[in-house]
This record gives sequence, C-alpha cells and structure tokens, in this order.
Amino acid sequence: MTALIEENRSHEYISIRHIGEIKDFIEDTTSERVMSWAPAFENYAFADSGVGTELQVSLDTLPEHEEYMNDTYPKALAVLKELCEQKAKG
Repeated sequence: MTALIEENRSHEYISIRHIGEIKDFIEDTTSERVMSWAPAFENYAFADSGVGTELQVSLDTLPEHEEYMNDTYPKALAVLKELCEQKAKG
C-alpha cells in the first residue's frame, strides 16, 4: 500500500489515507484498478476510559475484502492490545 498520514493528533487520533499500491516494486496510484477504491481511509481514535484506553477504528474496504477484514482485524487488534498491556506492566 501507498499511504499518507492525513491527520495526526498525538494520543488522540490518526487518519491514514491509502492512495495506491506497490506491485513488483512499482508504485501505482493512477491505474483504473487503484482508482476504483482510492482513496481509502484507516482511522484510529483513542480515548481515556478511566481504566485504560478505548480504541475506535474505522476502515474503508471493498466488499470483496470485508469478510477477510472482519476476521483478521480483530485478531490483529487483540495482539496489539496484548503488547500494549505487557509494556504498561513493565
């Protein structure tokens, strides 16, 4: 993927704007295939819940990738949570 940080408010919010892909070491931001989905946003909002940090995620994805994202993204976020909690414990 080729992406840009659209917005970054430290410890509060980050928005990533995906604008293309890299295939065979070549960046593509203008093909019909890429233009069918770009830009696509990946947004993360962080809020203090009183007992930790609440993370809200929103993603743009194509319908043919929804099942994959619904299956894999929660697993990835669970690993991230575990790593963050281990680091917080010292």
